[in-house]
Amino acid sequence: MKFGHHQSFYLRVNWLSKAIKMLKDDPQFFYDEFGFEKIGLGRNMAKSLRYWVLATTVMKEGKDDHQKPIHRLTEFGTLVSHYDRFIRLSLTSAVLHYLLASNKDQATTWYWYFNEYGHRSSTNEDLLAALNVWVMQHHNRSISANTLKRDLDCLKLMYTSHIRYEDDPEDVVASPLSGLGLLYDTKEKFVKHSPGLQQIDLDALYFGLLDYCHQYQVDSVTLEEIQVKPTLWGKLFHLSSNHILEALELLHANPHYPVSFVRTNQIYSLNIDVEDAYAFLRKAYERKAAY
Repeated sequence: MKFGHHQSFYLRVNWLSKAIKMLKDDPQFFYDEFGFEKIGLGRNMAKSLRYWVLATTVMKEGKDDHQKPIHRLTEFGTLVSHYDRFIRLSLTSAVLHYLLASNKDQATTWYWYFNEYGHRSSTNEDLLAALNVWVMQHHNRSISANTLKRDLDCLKLMYTSHIRYEDDPEDVVASPLSGLGLLYDTKEKFVKHSPGLQQIDLDALYFGLLDYCHQYQVDSVTLEEIQVKPTLWGKLFHLSSNHILEALELLHANPHYPVSFVRTNQIYSLNIDVEDAYAFLRKAYERKAAY
C-alpha cells in the first residue's frame, strides 16, 4: 500500500503527454537528477509525475540490457501514446480512472474511496477519520493523519479541477479525470456524483468488465455484482441501477460487444464472450480514430 507519493500534486492533463515524449527520448529520464529541467516541471512536480505514470499503469519500471533502471510504456501506455496522447477522449479518461482506482497497491486511498467507502456524502473530517480506521485495519504500519489528508485533498482536486488561469502555467490545465463527473465540487464535503453514460464511454465500461473477467476467471456477471463488487461500475463509476441497466442493454444491442443479457429466476446476468481487454481497447481506439 502507498500513501502520499504524489507530492500533493494531482495529475494534470498535459503531464502524461510530456512523460511519454521524454520516455521516447530517454528511457532513463525519471532517474535523471536534472530531468525536471528537461521536462519543464518543478522538481517535486516531476517526482509526482513519476508516481502518476506508475499509479495509472501508463508506464512500468524495468531494466535495460545493461541492467540499468528504466521506464517502459505498458500496453495501455502504448495505446494512449498512439491514439490519444493529449487525453481528448472520454474513453482514455475513464480507463485512466479505472486503472488508478483499481490499483490498491499504488493508489491505496483512491482504491479505498471508490471501492470500499460506502457513503455518498461525508464531511472532510468524517472521511479522514474513516480512512484512518480502514488503514489501521488493513495496513501493517501507521500512516500519519497529515499524509492521509494530503491524499484526500489531492483526490478531490483530481476529480474537480477544471481549467483555471493562474500565474503558474502548470495550473492552467485541468485534471484529465475532472470531466468524468464523479465528484461534486464542494469545499467542506466529499460528495459522490452519478454521471450520465455519455460522460463514461461505453467502451471503457466494457474494458473494465473484460479486465474483471480476466482477473477472476469468469465469463458471466450478475446485475447485483456489477452494482456492488469492487472495481465494477456501481462502485468505481457511481452508476445508478438504472444507468447500469441502460448500459447493459446498449452492450447487448451492439455487435461490437459479444454479450448476452439474460434473466433467469429473477436474476439478471451478463454473459460475456471474453477476449483480452487490451486487444478490445485497441479496437475501440481504432473505431474512434476512423470517425
